[in-house]
Amino acid sequence: MFPLVKRFYRHEGGATATEYAMLVVFIALAVAVGAQALGGGISNLLSGVANTLNVSLPTLPTVPSP
Repeated sequence: MFPLVKRFYRHEGGATATEYAMLVVFIALAVAVGAQALGGGISNLLSGVANTLNVSLPTLPTVPSP
């Protein structure tokens, strides 16, 4: 029985796979949080640019139809 336990103790393939899986999950979480923060910042920036352009540009008169 002891050699069987010793063999499983030395086998680290499952532990390595678990470590890689956890690493992938943490990286994916960091990318998702970063994308969400960056997306919100870009959305605010573009909204500010659009508001500035709407205020500073004059409105064009409508063209009468014939």
